[in-house]
Amino acid sequence: LSGNDQLAYNRFLASAAHERGLLIGLKNDLDQISELVAEFDFAVNEECYEYDECERLSLFIDAGKPVLHAEYSETLVSDAEARTLFCDEMVALGLSSMVLPLELDDSFRFVCD
Repeated sequence: LSGNDQLAYNRFLASAAHERGLLIGLKNDLDQISELVAEFDFAVNEECYEYDECERLSLFIDAGKPVLHAEYSETLVSDAEARTLFCDEMVALGLSSMVLPLELDDSFRFVCD
C-alpha cells in the first residue's frame, strides 16, 4: 500500500465517523498530520518523547485539537526528576501526557498536569 492509500483510508474513516456523529483520533501517523489534521478531531500518540517527535504533533495543538500521549519508559517510572522534566516539556508543548506500564496492567500511572 502507498502513502496515498493510507491517506484515502484515513479520510474514509474520518468521514464515516463524522457521518455517525462520532469523533475520531489520528493515532501515531506523524508523517501525514499536515494532510489530515483538518479531518481528525484529536491525536493519540505513543512514545513521541522516546523518539524525539513530539513537536511534530504541534499542528493538532495549533488547531485547538487535543493530543493524548503515552510513554512507557522505565526511566520515567523510576526517576522522579526525569519524569518532572518530561512533564514540564510535554505541558509546554500542550500535550496531555502520561507514563504507563508497557503491559497496561494499571500497576502505575503518572499523569502530567
